Amino acid sequence: MTHTETDETTTAETPVAAEEIQQTDSELGRHLLTARGFHWIYGTSGDPYALTLRAESDDPAALARRIREAETPLWQSAAGAWVTGRHGVAAEVLADPRLSLRHADLPGLQRHVFSDAWSNPLLCHIIPLDRAFLHASGADHARWERAAAPVLGAAAADGHRKSAERLHQETADGLGASFDLMADYSRPVATGAAAALLGVPEAQHDRFARACLALEVALDAALCPQPLVVTRRLTEAVEDVRALVGDLVAARRADPGDDLLGTVLRAGSPAEDALAVGVLTAAVGVGLTAGLINNAVEALLAHPRQWALLGESPDLSAGAVEETLRHAPPVRLESRIAAEDLTLAGQDIPAGAQVVVHVGAANRDPEVFLAPDHFDLTRPAGQGQLSLSGPHTSLFGAFARLQAETAVRTLRERHPRLAPADGVQRRMRSPVLGGVLRFSLTGSA
Repeated sequence: MTHTETDETTTAETPVAAEEIQQTDSELGRHLLTARGFHWIYGTSGDPYALTLRAESDDPAALARRIREAETPLWQSAAGAWVTGRHGVAAEVLADPRLSLRHADLPGLQRHVFSDAWSNPLLCHIIPLDRAFLHASGADHARWERAAAPVLGAAAADGHRKSAERLHQETADGLGASFDLMADYSRPVATGAAAALLGVPEAQHDRFARACLALEVALDAALCPQPLVVTRRLTEAVEDVRALVGDLVAARRADPGDDLLGTVLRAGSPAEDALAVGVLTAAVGVGLTAGLINNAVEALLAHPRQWALLGESPDLSAGAVEETLRHAPPVRLESRIAAEDLTLAGQDIPAGAQVVVHVGAANRDPEVFLAPDHFDLTRPAGQGQLSLSGPHTSLFGAFARLQAETAVRTLRERHPRLAPADGVQRRMRSPVLGGVLRFSLTGSA
């Protein structure tokens, strides 16, 4: 049985809320190890998608190229998913409303999976993340995006620019002669900006920052089993941030204010929608933004001429970020589930099957991009890079772009002699985000 199939017992079960699926450490650990074992087994055949999910020492760029250059534009991996790295098919998949973020009865399926992982590993949903709103429908995400647009939309970015510049300049001026870009700059500015959007009280900033740190693995954890302690920390952080944001929403219902939560409520949205936007800000917005900043700085420093060009023309910061989104996207994989039988790229896809877009591969498709492996911040805009095309990421696209543009411009102006002290250290088991553990830089003083 593949991971897209269910038996009669599973489909006949009454759906249960995701939070009701409770496992002991032994049960959860066994499930995580089983899913990890499937990735290793499928990877032994050399399957590039299975190796991508395994997320060990393999070169992710080489695997992305193999995914894109497969014989057919959309092909079925040994891991069960239908995968594409071709730009045209990827754009079609990401825009198709018949493809959703979750199985119709995900909680019921996962209850079955935890009790019998070998017969149905369900590798498209390793752990339940409904409590973080990561499996919500496209219609839900569209509604949240409309309600949040006055604060999070592209038209609102200019209104946040001065506060972003102030935050980034204060953080950059506090850096020493050497520092870790993620721990000392990218994560603090992303977290601080998100806390300001939500109106998190100063007394709760440390709590919010701890939750955001634990939530950084959320998008990875959906497709790649994390260690037990990391998974437990993630699920605990989801509940903590729900409680924190829930208190903020209750306060905004009495006095809405102009922050993100108050804006969503003033749009006539129910409290649950405001809660969803707030939780997603912590679970997706912060990590997405910090990752984009890291990837942009890494790319610029790896291409000294591009770093020099940015110094000569600070207005190229927007181009640097857009090229980073194409060249080194902060979210590499987008996973979807077919809500009905359908045909894509000439392939018959059954209802319940997983379809995966490798965004990193599609963004380097030579059929679309000239010299696709070259990083060029002067590349003309509007060529169709596919980053930030998913429901989670599009919600925070303008926010992430603004913070990343401000970051590269600020660092180039304040610390023009930056250079890597050593290579970027990335998290293991991070096929979706390529999450950064450490990026040491020197020459800031």
